[in-house]
Amino acid sequence: MPEPTSPVPTAPAARRWLSGLLLAAFPARLRRKHGSELIVTMVELAGPGGRPTTGDRARLVLDGLWERFRPPTKRPFAVLAAVLALLVGGALGAAGGSWLGTFGYATLPDAAALGQRALPQVEHASGSGNYLYAQGPLVPGADLEQIRQRLAADSWQTRPIKNGHFLAESEGVQVDVHIYPDVNLIDLAGWPARPGSYVPLTLTGLLLGLAGGWLVGVALAHRVHTARKPGRSIALATTGLVLIIPSAVGFVASLVRYLTVAEPLGTGELVHFHGFAFGPTIDLLRAYDMGEGWYLTPSDFQQLPLYGFVLIAVAAVLARPRREFEAVA
Repeated sequence: MPEPTSPVPTAPAARRWLSGLLLAAFPARLRRKHGSELIVTMVELAGPGGRPTTGDRARLVLDGLWERFRPPTKRPFAVLAAVLALLVGGALGAAGGSWLGTFGYATLPDAAALGQRALPQVEHASGSGNYLYAQGPLVPGADLEQIRQRLAADSWQTRPIKNGHFLAESEGVQVDVHIYPDVNLIDLAGWPARPGSYVPLTLTGLLLGLAGGWLVGVALAHRVHTARKPGRSIALATTGLVLIIPSAVGFVASLVRYLTVAEPLGTGELVHFHGFAFGPTIDLLRAYDMGEGWYLTPSDFQQLPLYGFVLIAVAAVLARPRREFEAVA
């Protein structure tokens, strides 16, 4: 005589289905501790039809996402760490978005050719990446108005002469022409203008970074809270944040300066002058008397976050959960 059919065979199907997209909505700490309970709940929700309704699935996903965003209760330092991670993540996301925005930069013209068309004579010209420069002597009869007219005739949109210099722009490229009567020199410096896609990409990166930073901070806070030996993880994570925060603050300040400072910007204001950057620009350091000869250089600010992120990753690895928080069969 065949044995009676058990209603439990729906559980394997529910387990396979739930262990996919829906179960992934919950953080690992809850899947380890309450995975079986979640599966039983989904079996009950499935009902006779074997599948939960769309509303049930949506509520499950929302519950899981809420748990991912929820920091440990009654742990003010954990909340503070999550807030700091939120801010660091936003800065890092803005750095990534603004760096992608630089791929819309226009290609600069040849420095020597532009100098020959604009300046009376060219003694030195150079150009690399997002920078071009040409310099020549101030010959008799030459002045800024003459150079401005030359650039205007070459289809450059020029601005009025002010304080011994003027700006010109053409096809996404800006140049700044300066005259130095005391040393009989004229120079021309150029850099790419900010493309229209730069700000939207920066804002998108900022929002994604804020969300990602909060999620990482909350996950790390929960992991450290349930660790067998939380002290070493707290020390490593704190040290990592201390190393990262100066670069994050410096980058955000440089980005705000780049987006809002009055013309001319100059090449020292480009936050990603040599490629992806996560730290202050040299012009920002100089503006606060922290340029050459200060304790840290822009390259130092680029390296500090790398060490900081490594320390935070090590802190997460060392924060092994206590026995009561380990996997439940």
